[in-house]
Amino acid sequence: MITNEVKQARFSENFKYIINSDGQRVELHDSGIVHILTIGMSPYSSAIISNLYQKNNLKCRIIGGADTLTLQYAKNFCSGRECLPCAAITGATIKDILNNREKDEISIYYNLDQDGPCQNGAWPLVWETFARRINFKNVIFCAQPTARNNFLGLGIKFVVALTFAIIMGDLLDEAENTIKCIGHGKDEILRKFEIETDLLIENIKDGVWAIKPALKNWAEKMSQMPCMGTIKEIPKVLIFGGLNVIFLHNPITNFFIEQGIIPKVVDFTEGASWIASEHVMRYGLMRGWITPEKQFNLILIFLSYLFRKENRKEALSAIKSRVALAVVDLYKRRYRKIMKKSGLLFDRHISFPRIVREGHKYVSFNGYSETPVTTGRYICSIKAGVFDGLINLGSFNCQPAMNSQAIIRPLANRSSIPYVSIDCEGPWISTNQRKLLEVVAVQARRVCEDKLSKTFQFLLF
Repeated sequence: MITNEVKQARFSENFKYIINSDGQRVELHDSGIVHILTIGMSPYSSAIISNLYQKNNLKCRIIGGADTLTLQYAKNFCSGRECLPCAAITGATIKDILNNREKDEISIYYNLDQDGPCQNGAWPLVWETFARRINFKNVIFCAQPTARNNFLGLGIKFVVALTFAIIMGDLLDEAENTIKCIGHGKDEILRKFEIETDLLIENIKDGVWAIKPALKNWAEKMSQMPCMGTIKEIPKVLIFGGLNVIFLHNPITNFFIEQGIIPKVVDFTEGASWIASEHVMRYGLMRGWITPEKQFNLILIFLSYLFRKENRKEALSAIKSRVALAVVDLYKRRYRKIMKKSGLLFDRHISFPRIVREGHKYVSFNGYSETPVTTGRYICSIKAGVFDGLINLGSFNCQPAMNSQAIIRPLANRSSIPYVSIDCEGPWISTNQRKLLEVVAVQARRVCEDKLSKTFQFLLF
């Protein structure tokens, strides 16, 4: 029982300033405010984001990730029924408060704040409870920079730059995993890769307009690296399964790298696109549009905004979200095209609306969970023919992840591409799960060899 419960800090109703625990007004760009990102992401994205906050004279800490120590911290507050992402974020938050937080700072901890059937729909209420139990002054939980909260005072340009940082992280992670498998003299090559990539991150400090020339220079330097073979000769596997994957994939990624098989972890931007698509889907349902083809049709949304008087606010939100998704797809495609000249990228860009359309054929997108996204990613990956094996990875108590496994299983039985679904309790795998991955590794090599053989026969005849 808390006897001296402190008053929680909060944003003003119009999100123009913060009211601290003493009831005083604090401007959003006050030097005492610290933005803390609690969801683990690519180290390259983290480095770019840190530079971005620093350039804008904002304080930032990036604390996300899942490991044994973090989950131990979570045990003090979680019951065990929460999904792994919730537990990992809770543990990282408590760990940061106890070890990193300055006494007088106003801490804004980023998290998801939305509705839906996923457990994250209850997170705002969960964090209300945690806030009372933690009982620290000037701590704000469950914040997320969006249009409805004035982007936490960061501005739309800043949030766009955050998105570009995530895109860059996805592409650089793919390149790093590739060079770990095909680099000749791996330690020396990795050192050169790190040097050139650090230089790339430094060069794009000046903003979005500096990215393109910096990427061209990086791609040219990478193309000169000595390799043991081409990407086509090396088996490749996709590790997918929604936002769960960022908390779980490390042991599986490391396993395949040890096997000389290139692992591709599903892009973080895919999960971010799913979050951004909420307004598109919900406005579509208001209008009676029940298919993604209509919901993601920007012209249809725009005409509805122009000629209908009701729900104009929701229509405008849908337009902004749809435009944001289009911009993400545009720049993912553009940056991939530039970086592909390095010889280190191999995946094909697939737009988010297409992923949703494919998944909706088997499970409705209108429920607004990640199940149709994961299903659509599987179908699109099979059709693209890039990967020699597919790993559907999820947290064991994530209902959307488990639903996707049930839907994909009969589809996988009809495909010749090796597939396995794995549900984990944390960022570790069991002996039996490792055996499953070993089977996929053997089968992926066989599939890759068959592709090369057919290509050779086609060229020969």
